[in-house]
Amino acid sequence: PPPPPSPKLKTVPPDSRLLRVDEMALQEAGANGSSGRAEIVVTHHGRTAMNVQLVLVDAAHEANPALVEAAAPYAVILSTISKTDAPTAALGALVGHAMARVKRSAVTVDDALYDALAPALLRARKNAECLGAVGAMRDASPEAIRCGVVAAGRLNDAGRVKDFVDLALKSSALDGLDDAALKVALRTVSKAGDHRTAYAIVDGLPEARRNAPMYHGAIAACGRARPIKGKTAMLLWRRMKAENITVPRSTYNALLHAARGSLTENATTALLAEMNAQNVALNVVSYNIALNSLASGGRFGEVLDLLETMESSSIAPTAVTFGTAVNGAAKANNSAAAVALVKAQQKLGLPLGDPAFASALEACLRDPDSKSASRNAGEILDVLADAEVDLKRRERIESLARAAVGRDRASIDTARLERDEKILGMVLRARTAEV
Repeated sequence: PPPPPSPKLKTVPPDSRLLRVDEMALQEAGANGSSGRAEIVVTHHGRTAMNVQLVLVDAAHEANPALVEAAAPYAVILSTISKTDAPTAALGALVGHAMARVKRSAVTVDDALYDALAPALLRARKNAECLGAVGAMRDASPEAIRCGVVAAGRLNDAGRVKDFVDLALKSSALDGLDDAALKVALRTVSKAGDHRTAYAIVDGLPEARRNAPMYHGAIAACGRARPIKGKTAMLLWRRMKAENITVPRSTYNALLHAARGSLTENATTALLAEMNAQNVALNVVSYNIALNSLASGGRFGEVLDLLETMESSSIAPTAVTFGTAVNGAAKANNSAAAVALVKAQQKLGLPLGDPAFASALEACLRDPDSKSASRNAGEILDVLADAEVDLKRRERIESLARAAVGRDRASIDTARLERDEKILGMVLRARTAEV
């Protein structure tokens, strides 16, 4: 049985003149028999069923095929479909029916018809087909570019979004994109780390249209780029301040993340000072990002100061906080910082897991001072033995520990190492066997 009518659609009155296919009805609908062209107008405020118009076209085609051999009637029908609030599946079916009649009438599909087809396909969430319609146009209009941006964003195709943004910049159509399309474009290129396209979007808009969410998307793209584009992120931040745009905490967090690639030691410190001056409260995420940035730069003294500030602000550090800092210490090849952070985490009673111990032992392997690194590895093993951690990646931890301890055996307390071996059930020293 046919599905029940959608409550979103108004029923067509039984006395509607559109249901009567005669010459007067065609004239009222915009058909002009003398010129051989037909215009089907929107009826009932665009909420009437599209099949009424399709029935009208079919009747006109049977009566006089010359009336509907032009693209204009179908363009108006597709434009009506793109503005209605019918269910998505129904819209897709209506687009298919309309294009089937275009094929039957042997109408040449021109840019005007594609320009009406693209929004209809977008409304029906036929994103790949929408991209095809826009790509087939010789000269895409601003509306077609908008449809291409949104469709490519729905498909997470950052490359196609970049192409449409470049086209909009060349044709001066970027300002014609609405805020929703710009949001989709920035979100897509930001996820892909395409900082150049994100910056081009913000830079290509007039100052009156630039806002905090747009800048946030561009700054986040800088943080996801490889390598991180910290200088570009800091430049965007200074532009926000120059344009008197309030910087929210989420954007400051994105800036702290991107500041690791700014190649300036005071970038993180400057951002933290600015947040304090603007009364922007730091949350756990802010501290985690800042700790990672400072630890990666080997600025261990500032790491400890920031941990103390965190405690004084009544924000309890989490295992993620210390894990982030230990990971940063490993990247900075600072085994002393890694040991201190692991001990601080143990002192606070926070659970220790595989990632923290693995990062700390990796710091011992990377530290250029082999003697100090072996001694610090021994202290990490002492903490591991006392913590009674259920290791999920025991073989990896054992391999890292054996390699770190073996860098300078003379600096290791043999008795303590034997104790750790018994408690952990690991082989931490290379043994020789007489054969």
